[in-house]
Amino acid sequence: MWKCKKCGSDRFYQTFKGIFLITKAGRNQDIIESNDSIEKYSKFYCEKCKKSGWTLDSIAEWDDEE
Repeated sequence: MWKCKKCGSDRFYQTFKGIFLITKAGRNQDIIESNDSIEKYSKFYCEKCKKSGWTLDSIAEWDDEE
């Protein structure tokens, strides 16, 4: 189980923004065609102490004992 290097918590989150490009829409605003979605991810965060980093292993350590 991953544990935060700073506080020992095992709960983490990562926010993201998603975008899809509309290439064709109908008169009633219905989407007819779209390109693949583009997702941009933020840093990883410890839910408890808010320590952050671009990779999980930069803010947490693997603990085999759990």
